Amino acid sequence: MYKIGLTGSIATGKSTVTGMLRDLGAKVIDCDRIAHDVVAAGTEGVRRVAAAFGPEAVGPGGAMDREYMGRLVFGDKAAKKRLEEILFPLIYRRIDDDIEALEKAGSGSAVFLDMPLLYEVKYDSYVDEVWLVYVPYEVQLARLVKRDGCSEEEAKRRIHSQLPVAGKKALADVVIDNSGTPEETKTQVLFQWRRLQSRI
Repeated sequence: MYKIGLTGSIATGKSTVTGMLRDLGAKVIDCDRIAHDVVAAGTEGVRRVAAAFGPEAVGPGGAMDREYMGRLVFGDKAAKKRLEEILFPLIYRRIDDDIEALEKAGSGSAVFLDMPLLYEVKYDSYVDEVWLVYVPYEVQLARLVKRDGCSEEEAKRRIHSQLPVAGKKALADVVIDNSGTPEETKTQVLFQWRRLQSRI
C-alpha cells in the first residue's frame, strides 16, 4: 500500500483536512489514537512504562498518566528518550498491523497516516510521501489563542515545542495551505486527491 504521512503543526487545521479526505473516501489511520491505545489500562505499554518510571506513571484508571509523564520528560532528554524507546516500537507495530489489515481487506491502494509529530519523531523516512497542512506562523498563533483561550505567551510556548511549520513546509511533498476559507482548502484537497489517484 502507498503510505502518505499527513501532518501539520498545532492549530494549522490538520483535523479539518483529515475530515475532507475521509469524505473523499481516503483510508486514514489515526496515529494519535494508536499512541493512546498502546498505553491503555492492561496493555504491555503501560506495564513497561510503570516498570521504567514507577507506579506514579499510571493514572487511577490504569492507563498511563499522560500529564504526569509529560511533566516528567519535559526538558529531560534522557527520560524522553527512554519513554520513546518504550512507546515507538509499540506504536509502529500497531500502524503496520493496521496497514496490513487494510491491505487484506482490499481497501484501496493508498493509506494516510494521520501523525501530528511525523517530522519530530522522524517517521517521514517510513512513508512514500508527506502531505503538510500549513498556515503562516501569525495565523497559527492567532488561531491557537482563539481556539484554546490561552495567552499569546502560552500559545507561543506550545508552538515552539514543535518544529517550525515553515521548516516542515520545506520538507513536505504536498502542501495544503489552510490559511484561507474552508472552500479554498477543500479545492486544494480535491485537486491533490485527484492527482494522487492518477499517480497510483
